[in-house]
Amino acid sequence: MLDRFWIFTCTANNDYPHLRKRSVMTPVEGAFYLGVPNIIVVQSSVDEAPYGRFDPPFAQYTIAMRPLKRVVWSVVGSGGFTSEAETEEVLALPKKTANFAGIMLDDFFFTREKNGQLAVWTVEQLADLRRRLKEIDEALDIYATVYTRLLGLPINDYLELIDVITLWTHDPADLAKLEQDLKRVEKLAPRKRIMQGCYVVDYGTKSSVPPSVMRGQCDKGLEWLREGRTVGMIFLGNTAMDLGLVAVG
Repeated sequence: MLDRFWIFTCTANNDYPHLRKRSVMTPVEGAFYLGVPNIIVVQSSVDEAPYGRFDPPFAQYTIAMRPLKRVVWSVVGSGGFTSEAETEEVLALPKKTANFAGIMLDDFFFTREKNGQLAVWTVEQLADLRRRLKEIDEALDIYATVYTRLLGLPINDYLELIDVITLWTHDPADLAKLEQDLKRVEKLAPRKRIMQGCYVVDYGTKSSVPPSVMRGQCDKGLEWLREGRTVGMIFLGNTAMDLGLVAVG
């Protein structure tokens, strides 16, 4: 079961603009602090970048990640940040990183159409990236952040090109609908692997997710894993793990 657990990570202190609390825990420290074997590494948004970002070459960061089982790295980062040069950096990582497992599209989808699009890239652009990734190694996967509030949008064409949907409930109050939301994803993308995203902090109130709510989403996640409905649980993240939150303790 431990093999199914992941940590969602950014550079240390990346969340300062949101939480106004200083964090010094690095991605790898976060993984070992939680005792999980898999890591998702996500680049900072433009607003977060002044507090820390991953600067190329990215391969040097992966040296510290060698003890981990799987490493996934974003080509679309926090706030939808993306860069052609950084995408090329990420696509070069499989040649130097034995535990590289795929790429992440974080904050990829919009909550409403922008310039005629529902996502950072067009479907054609995503299809081209998928082709390039699979040419490197057919086993590499595309992971994407899908918030529950996006489930009513017509994103099916995008989901066809994604291997793993990571499902996130942004508002802790909506965790009461976890079962309902998972069923919506299963209906929307019945052939896709799903991973459950678990926040330890409520970004709306800048406070810890209540322990009872945290326990509830973890219990539900374990149930889904045992039933085979999901393939993993992701905990977000290192930048909130050293802030004294009761959900972490």
